[in-house]
Amino acid sequence: MNRALSLALAALASASWAGCGHREFHLSGTVTIASVLQRKVPRDNTVMFIIAKNRGDVPVAVQRIVNPHFPVKFILGPDDLIVPEPPSDMPLRIEVEMNMHGALGRPQPGDLQGRHLNLVYPGERRVHIVVDHQV
Repeated sequence: MNRALSLALAALASASWAGCGHREFHLSGTVTIASVLQRKVPRDNTVMFIIAKNRGDVPVAVQRIVNPHFPVKFILGPDDLIVPEPPSDMPLRIEVEMNMHGALGRPQPGDLQGRHLNLVYPGERRVHIVVDHQV
């Protein structure tokens, strides 16, 4: 009887452990444009990048949106990851870059930028980013 009970408990523990696998990476929110920059947003041939970076300024996830229409709702998910399986307790900075040249990380005059003011964590759903700076 003890052996049967031990096997049953081991099977239950194994099933629980398998169900507790790491959660998939998700982060979502909205991007808006500051009113002073709304007229400066190009209508066509615009690329917006939503970038999640760790504290070391290393990109963890990036999403590319072509010709965005504001407000933009976004969801960063597993397909957007650059770093596989980031820890769910990793604080992230969320930034936005918009341009007409399509290059990320090399701002040029006229490019638009914004960032979330606070650190966020994977799983957050109401991240609001305001594009409020022109290079």
